[in-house]
Amino acid sequence: MSKNITAVILAAGKGERMWPLTYDTPKPLLPILCKPLLNIHLNALEEADLLNSAIVLTYKNKEKIFEYLNGYNNLTGKKIKLMEQSLPLGTGHAIKEILEGAEDLGDEILVVYGDIFVPSKEMSRILKNILEFDGNIIAVKEVNNLSKYGLVKVDEHGNLLEIQEKRKDIPPDVNGYVNAGIMKLRIGDLKKYIDKTEISPRGEIELTSVLNLIAKNNSVKIYPIESSWMDVGTPWDLLKANIIELDHYCSELGKNPEDCLIYDKSTVEIIEPVSLEGPIYISGKAEIGPCSHLREHTILCGENKIGFSVQIKSSIIMRGAKIPHLNYVGDSVIGEYVNLGAGTVTANLRHDGKNVKSLVKGEYIDTGMRKLGAIVGNYTKTGINTSILPGIKIGANTWINAGCIIDRDVPDDAIVYCSQEKKIKKK
Repeated sequence: MSKNITAVILAAGKGERMWPLTYDTPKPLLPILCKPLLNIHLNALEEADLLNSAIVLTYKNKEKIFEYLNGYNNLTGKKIKLMEQSLPLGTGHAIKEILEGAEDLGDEILVVYGDIFVPSKEMSRILKNILEFDGNIIAVKEVNNLSKYGLVKVDEHGNLLEIQEKRKDIPPDVNGYVNAGIMKLRIGDLKKYIDKTEISPRGEIELTSVLNLIAKNNSVKIYPIESSWMDVGTPWDLLKANIIELDHYCSELGKNPEDCLIYDKSTVEIIEPVSLEGPIYISGKAEIGPCSHLREHTILCGENKIGFSVQIKSSIIMRGAKIPHLNYVGDSVIGEYVNLGAGTVTANLRHDGKNVKSLVKGEYIDTGMRKLGAIVGNYTKTGINTSILPGIKIGANTWINAGCIIDRDVPDDAIVYCSQEKKIKKK
């Protein structure tokens, strides 16, 4: 690689659709197999020998990202830089501020969106192929539901024609290419066209609009991604990404899924009888109590207590969370230091068998998951015999009283009281 290239990870999104998991955690620091999503990008850049020129641009919760990057730099001896976007005015505005504020950017810039997921090994391979290409290039992914994305139009020679805005009138079964959030662009082209880009109706400078201008005047090739790819925008996206990463990891280890039990026997205490059905991933310390049943795609992130007669399936249990006894947690995300009271259960299936819907920014959306349990924010506690309906989100630092049926989303920092009318009389 003869040209001087600067790598940029855009990590400035607010993460509103990821609530309640982004209560006090920036989206790029949410876990994929118990390590931050950002870690996948950084490791791929390290393999490409680009970390010392890397810039991570953030806006919200910069302190936590800075703390993480400082630790990463100390561990690896690298010099990743952190820049703060002055205002949340779009991805194009973010790149514009880097062009104006960073020194020695070189000839080209590699841009990676901080909220995209590609399995770790595949991310390294994709970056390698893109970096070897001479000129402007953007990664795309063919999806079978364009209603959630903007269509990428290309010509018969694999050149970018246009990236369209997301349109709600596109039927959900229409497929096509979408922007995969990885691109390499010439600095000269960016500087030439970024100031000529029109402001969007939202008052932002969109990087996709800058790309459209470049594509009208210069060649921008597309690079189709064949591996798994995901825009991690919601809690269920995070759950899906973890399942994909665990499956890939087990495959790399050459293990059959049902036999893939990844944990350190010196830090995980198992009090028999316990049933473990792979693939399972446990990071750090955990206590797994008698008569518990960990089923496929259970992920524990350390300092966890899984007690008597607990069943967990296809769920992320974040650091410090405790599921002490007589609980069922299925297809759920349980935040850091959550405590589920005895008998707390998550329902994960509708009676009609249709996909679970969940409320996002005031609108019920199809999660694409036939089975989806609860999303519980950090530090929340539930009372005994709490029942949580499918697709429900409970905010961080919230208390749920005993015996409640949670059938709607609960905000952060709340207390839920449940009225239970009683009538007592003598025999």
